[in-house]
Amino acid sequence: MAIKIGIGLSVDREPLQAAQEALQQARISIGQEPISLAIVFGSIDMSSSSILREIKSYLPNIPLLGASGAAVILNQGIFRHGLLIIFFSFLQDIYFNTACAQEIKSKTPLAAGWELGENLLYGFKGIRRDLSMLFCDGLIENNQDILNGLQEKLGRSFPIVGGSAADNLRFSHTYVYFNQDALSDAACGIIWGGKLNFGLGTKHGWYPLGKPRFVTKAAGNIVYEIDGVPAAKLYEEYLACDRAHLQKELNRVSTLYPLGVYLPGEEEYLLRNILSIGEDGSLLLQGDIAENSQVRLMIGTKESCLNAARQASADVKKGLGEHKCILLFVFDSFSRYVLLGRQAQEELRCIKEVLGEDVPLVGIYTYGEQAPLKAINYQGRVYAHNQTITMLGIGG
Repeated sequence: MAIKIGIGLSVDREPLQAAQEALQQARISIGQEPISLAIVFGSIDMSSSSILREIKSYLPNIPLLGASGAAVILNQGIFRHGLLIIFFSFLQDIYFNTACAQEIKSKTPLAAGWELGENLLYGFKGIRRDLSMLFCDGLIENNQDILNGLQEKLGRSFPIVGGSAADNLRFSHTYVYFNQDALSDAACGIIWGGKLNFGLGTKHGWYPLGKPRFVTKAAGNIVYEIDGVPAAKLYEEYLACDRAHLQKELNRVSTLYPLGVYLPGEEEYLLRNILSIGEDGSLLLQGDIAENSQVRLMIGTKESCLNAARQASADVKKGLGEHKCILLFVFDSFSRYVLLGRQAQEELRCIKEVLGEDVPLVGIYTYGEQAPLKAINYQGRVYAHNQTITMLGIGG
């Protein structure tokens, strides 16, 4: 097998003790194989440069990247407090490169995407490129532009998958990890090439309500008007409430009733959460939306969420073909955790129903996901998503 995996988890409350415990477990899990790469996921209380420096002291010459999450995900369950370390040993025919872009707001997300793409491709000439993984600060308002810049360098239909870091609904600071630094206002990524076998799946489970509407005035991630009237009117009329009540219930409304964007040629609507409502009735969304876009109000239920997890798992299995899944990355929207409540663990059971009880499963709850929409005729352009469960299965 060209790839060996080692996984370690600690829920110790003392950060440096947690780092040492997770490192020890990952080393035991991978055996004596040489370590090529480390990916780290942590709850927000486990997201500090001191923890990463402890890990890097054990892996001084090994690339490390990752992100903070509202919770970490493992076969054993969902941990709102924890530190998860994944070791990779690439034995043959697998190549990779890592890179990071910082100070995104000052250089613009689009320019940061270009920079990240150029640095990822450095030294990759003559090597077949297979896949890229991306981690972004979850509080950057327009992560889609990071993807747009990255795709200009890697290719419009080149598969990119990943998550936007989260901080457990504090909305204060989220972190991406790059080597020994926990960074805000940053994005980091990895590109793989050679002979990497993988399968992708992304679904949300929300479905449209009412008639199609059209965005008649928008700029970036702000929608000013839908069908010629203030955008918030769509929600006020459907929910039969005034704007003050809508503001008060915004977190619940955004989770249950996101805005769905119709994209020609794509099988799924692209979801957009509402971050805030302006005094003029505009909607600030978690992701951009173009003028003249066709949109629908969307609704999700617990059962539709769980069915989406099954469908995404089936897409991963189909993509892997005859290859066994030796590691499954899960980037799960924290909105789904809120909607499912006590049934959040059921998503893991749905995944295992399709991919097997013993599939090694790692991931985080995110403020957004990056993945291709499943297009009708090709792999699909990559978008910044809200409220999906996005999975990457690595095949052995």
